[in-house]
Amino acid sequence: MVKYHARSDAPSVEVSINDQNRKVSINNEEYSILNYKSVAGNTFEVSYPSGHTYEVVDQSGFFMAYDEKKEYVPEISLYVNGERILQEGDEEYYPSELVVAAYPEYHTKQGSLPFFILSFFLLIYGWCGFRYEKFQNFQFLLSLRWIWVNDAEPSDFYYFMCKVGGVLVMIGSVVLAIKSLFM
Repeated sequence: MVKYHARSDAPSVEVSINDQNRKVSINNEEYSILNYKSVAGNTFEVSYPSGHTYEVVDQSGFFMAYDEKKEYVPEISLYVNGERILQEGDEEYYPSELVVAAYPEYHTKQGSLPFFILSFFLLIYGWCGFRYEKFQNFQFLLSLRWIWVNDAEPSDFYYFMCKVGGVLVMIGSVVLAIKSLFM
């Protein structure tokens, strides 16, 4: 049994795993999900406590839900003041939401590792640009200004701007690191 928590005010979701079939329990109501292969791809049969049964087809990560009559079930909600208004015949949870809750391969993952690593290297680059004069001189050589000028040397303003640029890059890298955790 796996238990998921979303927010403090949201109910917890308990998932019982039996091979590829799952039972999802939300607020002491049990939803049964059967997984089988079909021509359309991964197909899930979702049974509600009310007795309704829906078929959910995974089409390259996009879920299509069909009722017992094989009619498409649009997952459109009406909200008033942040509260979902249930229409007659609507279920509290859409079939595809239950499938996503039951199978971890459909969960969205938090964070972005490449952006986090990039922020780390930007922090190092910004610190070197701020702190080390040899690094600043190396950047001056990379700028190719020394080609057009005899005995080119960086000015004090150049060193000052390296320090300002280094601080800005470090601030940007911290912001990117924080944002990478929530992407």
